[in-house]
Amino acid sequence: MNPFAKKFLGTGFILQLATLLLTAQTSVSLGNLPLWFEADPQGVSGQPDSATRFVAHGRDSEFLISATGAQFVLREKSGKTSAVQMEFAGANPATQISGGAKMSGKINYLFGNNPAQWRSGVAAFGQVRVAQIYPDINVVYYGNGRQLEYDFDLAAGVKPETIVMHFSGAENISINPQGELVVKLAGHEIVQHQPVAYQISGGTRVEVQAGYKIVDERTVAFSVAGYDHHLPLVIDPVLSYATFFGGNNADGAWAIAVNPNDNSVYIAGQTLSTQVSNNVAFAKNGYQMTFQGGTKIGDAFVAHFDNTGSNLLYCTYLGGNQSDVAYAIAVDGAGDAFVTGGTLSTNFPIKNAVTYYGKYSGAKISGEIATIAGAQQVYPWDVFVTELDPDGSGLIYSTYLGGSDVDVAYGIALDTSDDAFITGTTYSTNFPVTTNAFQTLAGFTNSLYVNAANAFVTEIAAGGGANSLLYSTYLGGTNIDIGQAISFKNGYLAVAGSTSSTNFPATNYIYQAFVQPPYLLTNKVNGVIIGVSNIFYNGSHLNGSTNKNSIAKYDAFVAEFVTKNTGGLNPPRYVTLLGGTNNDYGYGVAVDQSGNVDVVGATTSYNFPDTTNALNLTSYARTNGVGNSLTNAFLTQVQWNGTNATVGYSQIFGGANHEQAQAVALDAAGNVFITGSSLSATNVTATPGNLFGSLTNRSMGSSDVFITVFKADFSGLLYSAYFGGKNNDYGNAVAVDAAGNAYITGQTISGNGFPVFNANVTWRALNGSSDAFLVKIISNVIMPPLSIAHSGTNMTISWSSLPTEQLGTNSLGLETATNLLSANWTILKSTAPLTNGATYTFPPTNQMQFFRFYKN
Repeated sequence: MNPFAKKFLGTGFILQLATLLLTAQTSVSLGNLPLWFEADPQGVSGQPDSATRFVAHGRDSEFLISATGAQFVLREKSGKTSAVQMEFAGANPATQISGGAKMSGKINYLFGNNPAQWRSGVAAFGQVRVAQIYPDINVVYYGNGRQLEYDFDLAAGVKPETIVMHFSGAENISINPQGELVVKLAGHEIVQHQPVAYQISGGTRVEVQAGYKIVDERTVAFSVAGYDHHLPLVIDPVLSYATFFGGNNADGAWAIAVNPNDNSVYIAGQTLSTQVSNNVAFAKNGYQMTFQGGTKIGDAFVAHFDNTGSNLLYCTYLGGNQSDVAYAIAVDGAGDAFVTGGTLSTNFPIKNAVTYYGKYSGAKISGEIATIAGAQQVYPWDVFVTELDPDGSGLIYSTYLGGSDVDVAYGIALDTSDDAFITGTTYSTNFPVTTNAFQTLAGFTNSLYVNAANAFVTEIAAGGGANSLLYSTYLGGTNIDIGQAISFKNGYLAVAGSTSSTNFPATNYIYQAFVQPPYLLTNKVNGVIIGVSNIFYNGSHLNGSTNKNSIAKYDAFVAEFVTKNTGGLNPPRYVTLLGGTNNDYGYGVAVDQSGNVDVVGATTSYNFPDTTNALNLTSYARTNGVGNSLTNAFLTQVQWNGTNATVGYSQIFGGANHEQAQAVALDAAGNVFITGSSLSATNVTATPGNLFGSLTNRSMGSSDVFITVFKADFSGLLYSAYFGGKNNDYGNAVAVDAAGNAYITGQTISGNGFPVFNANVTWRALNGSSDAFLVKIISNVIMPPLSIAHSGTNMTISWSSLPTEQLGTNSLGLETATNLLSANWTILKSTAPLTNGATYTFPPTNQMQFFRFYKN
């Protein structure tokens, strides 16, 4: 091999949770600075390929990325270059390519003495994502130090053989005796290591045979033999990081989203904090850097953290001269944050606004302020919808949305074009609706003093603007209807919430003989709906069955729409109630690729619908019955059978006190992640056998956060745990990344015992009367740091102790077997909890042995 040969190192497949990840990396020299990618619209690379979108530079090489492949350019000292183009055969030419993990530095090209030819302020990115190069296959290019790496991310059920790479410009390709792929070009070779594949079975890594398959002299595919997409899986969830986030007053987060390109995390909520401390401002790099108003409820805020959870990239207030709260957030591939909620402010920041008949548009002013109950002022709310740019420092659009009475949004979702779908509740009879609406008129006759409201569903086109209201409809009857959550996937739009209307517009619904007619609910106090409360830590937007103003029956509802190709929505294919004989509330929703809808919430009904209870969960609610003073969480999947909605599966779960499932998210394999709050000392769904450290099967305080993960086929739980401190903690939102890691946010007033791990020093303790929090739980088997040394024919392995937050009072040990799939492993060495670790010396042996860590 000549001295200019280059090598791709560590190519591998990972098959887990029925997903697949292929990783490759190259030792091409790119200098000593951290690897970056820059957008290349004007051909700074000097290459004639107009399809190039991003480029990374090195001393003797360049790496150019286009939508359907990448080009490697190798330079010799003489100036001679050699190039090979890696093309994904049959790839989607219209795929979306975007830069992620934007770096703080800028690049300037000042060539020659003509400023017109200079380029300054060129953005640099830590990674480049190409989405859907094949159906359900993405590729992400990134750097590890100065080493180039790229991952193929395959969704569940997608075959690795789908990926076919053609090397244009190569003399030929071959597979050497080591199983490596060798790409020959003029005077050079590029060598890529043999793929490595494995699956996880019972917590054990099981190797799967993988390699390259030559298609022709310049084309190669992947070959993976004997892998099983449905292997049973035991996951030991591990705390990756946990941090407070707040300032010198009350703070709470209601919403969370994860950027799929870099796993950075966005949270949104409300704050009364004007600063964190005398030396630390609450806002950072944001659009609004100072507290705007809102003396009782506060301002809305949006905070963006990197993927470590310890580095705050930006935090911005979002509001005006009165109270504002953000209840929902969604993030697109470019890192723009779409936020919605409610505002009382007459000067909320506006840009590219939607034309509508709202209170502050100038079209209708009367009714803004009324005097009732002893001259008390009432300020009706409006919905706001805002898109922030990737830096959080500018607005793409920001608009009011509402009528002349109270309007608040609780959910937002994006389609692939960045159209925003919003749901919430409106007390306005003049809420803006479109002519193609499912329900053009409110189901009630309303004024500021009448307790009646409808849910709404609204679509705003990407970029906002006067004519961007593509679709808007009422959804409700004569009493109280609240849209709590919304989810979009693959053309399906699902909405969930709660209703007390006896004439809710159900269509193609699930038949439930025991769903009782609901009746009037007094849910509006002094013109402000209870969901917008100055008591942040109430555990829900609606206060569940603990709402002392409730005198009525609630049912959950679920509606599913199918989007039109031209924008807007078709009439819902079903709208259905979901409940039992008592109160039932829908709080969270997630829709999958096939249009199946998972909805979660809280129920006080002992006869809430369930399936055959294949999980064998002995729910306290199911065993002892629940009533108006007790709620349990529920998970129900609603399916469409071509004629009407049906129950796919349904389960009540919880302990002997109050549980409320607040939010739900799905991973790529269809596993169902649920978070909420629990007042039960123990929870019958907790899985103590695979919990570490701060993830426990018992409550640590009055109210704790819970995380429960159901398997995609509803055959069992991946894991279920409590998380919290010595006081009240509330889980309000959950998100999941491509690897199945869970991200949770909410509110805590636990100044004592709240587990903090890998947090920035600024947010390692409670700063105000309450703080938001951010937690990441990784779905990997726990692995301590290892060191290996050789002594003659022996090999010694030492491992150190793990942080208390991860290991808790558990101990780790080492065990061995001669068969990787054996059910009988022999313990070799164990460690007491919280020691400095342990050492084990392996003697020479002539037989094959396998070793693994285990948890006591």
